[in-house]
Amino acid sequence: MAENKAVKLSSFDIGNPTSTMTVVSGPRPAPGPGEVLVRLTLRPVNPADMFAIMGVYPGFTPDPASFPAVPGLEGVGVVAENGAGAGKFAVGQRVSGAPFTSVQGGGGTWQQYIVAREADLVPVPDAVGDEAAASWYINPVTVYGMLEALAVPPGEYLLQTAAGSVLGRQIIQLARHRGIKTINVVRRQELADELKSLGVDEAVVSSDGAGLADAVKAATGGSLAYAAIDCVGGDLFAAVAGAVRNAGTVIIYGAMSGLTASFSIPDPLFRGVTIRGYWINNHIGSLSADEKAQVFDAVMQLLADKVITPYAGQRFPLDKVADAIGVATSAARGGKVLLEG
Repeated sequence: MAENKAVKLSSFDIGNPTSTMTVVSGPRPAPGPGEVLVRLTLRPVNPADMFAIMGVYPGFTPDPASFPAVPGLEGVGVVAENGAGAGKFAVGQRVSGAPFTSVQGGGGTWQQYIVAREADLVPVPDAVGDEAAASWYINPVTVYGMLEALAVPPGEYLLQTAAGSVLGRQIIQLARHRGIKTINVVRRQELADELKSLGVDEAVVSSDGAGLADAVKAATGGSLAYAAIDCVGGDLFAAVAGAVRNAGTVIIYGAMSGLTASFSIPDPLFRGVTIRGYWINNHIGSLSADEKAQVFDAVMQLLADKVITPYAGQRFPLDKVADAIGVATSAARGGKVLLEG
């Protein structure tokens, strides 16, 4: 019987999440009725994956009694076997999850084989490479969803933090495609220089908000940003919220500096600034089947047309997952770290 190599967590350890992680081999699972066995080939290590292995991500909540659990939120692979009644996808066809619902209970993608509901799968177009397809869901769909929600008019300014991240770069790409100008906040000068070399409208170096208001005023001629997107929080958040014009909106989609954000309540209160969260599971879960299909088709087309690109980084085999996590959580990680094999 074919084996299934898998990364497994024996428990959650928020302080040292890799300490309970092992790579083991077991029997290849079999698909049941309406299910598809997918041979995964490439998976990203996302910031959300780090929250998942620490036990603080609501999209990965295995029952403690069911441990060990397999982490991994997304990935790409090929159909290995169809269960009874499943036949929408041919054996050997490339597919990905939208999302893989087995992830919630601890059946994630950091393994060679995953059993998925046929209804969870989407075909990967030939024009979308494996690096883009492996991480097509969490980042690109989030980027698409946030820009749709903000509806920034062409020619207006969108402010974003963590602009040097993979998701931040994809925001820049889609915003440019839509004629939206961006003000991009990064923590290091070399990142600002790199983004400027790529032709961004504005790049600002600030880790705590110092100088941000003046930079935004200068860029916008004093009118401030139409809207903002933040995934940092902490002390930077107050400056971000303050750099949005009256009645503007700030979307929070992450918490890179920790689980709190500091800001003065009177500022958004009296200026009518809306602060809202974005989580892909809530967004996609609120859509009808037709609406989901429209979003997924639009995102896949953006990837096929190279409007959004993956910015892939180093690759590691599954059994080097600890090394992959070390690189993925370092300041000098480069592009998206991937687990292959």
